[in-house]
Amino acid sequence: MPPLRYFIGCVLMAAISVFLEKSSHISSGGVSGLSIGIGDILHISTGFVNLIIKATIFCTVFIFSGKKTVIWTAIGAALTGTSMWLFEMLPIDADWPQWLAFCLILLFAKLPMGLLVSKGYSTGGYTAVAQVLLQRAHIPLWLSLLFLNMLSITAMYIAHGSISGALSLIAGIVAGIATELWAMLSSKILDSPKVHIRHHPA
Repeated sequence: MPPLRYFIGCVLMAAISVFLEKSSHISSGGVSGLSIGIGDILHISTGFVNLIIKATIFCTVFIFSGKKTVIWTAIGAALTGTSMWLFEMLPIDADWPQWLAFCLILLFAKLPMGLLVSKGYSTGGYTAVAQVLLQRAHIPLWLSLLFLNMLSITAMYIAHGSISGALSLIAGIVAGIATELWAMLSSKILDSPKVHIRHHPA
């Protein structure tokens, strides 16, 4: 059973994708960014596109990873995609100034993924592929994510033009490093041994 941060990360990732990235037309990369771009181009649900893409990626994880990883990757993909679909149905109009949305995406968009990666989990997106490449070919996580994120950036450029494409490019370039930094920080804070205070008798 994954720790609580796994479930928080999945739902938080869906919330950031819908209420921050989708509403501002800026993506930090990942399957969520690709889903937003394709969903906006085809005028269909981002959550539905997310589930379809992750089902394809799941096959890769199934072939190269263990049973436990496969099961929880599938659950993470379903939880994230379903949460995105539900969040899209809420009557919330998150109208961010683009500069503020861009800053928030740079700083916090990869926090949810960091929570998952810190324990070796993913939601079946690019990180799942990157983790397989790290295990099998020893390719650094950030480098795999950098190349995979180009797909999401291209989709945002086609869907929303050059400004969205350029801002998504900057966010996508730092996304891999941001994921690793958030994973390291999450592990350091959440996995550190608790400090026990000893009470000495007077």
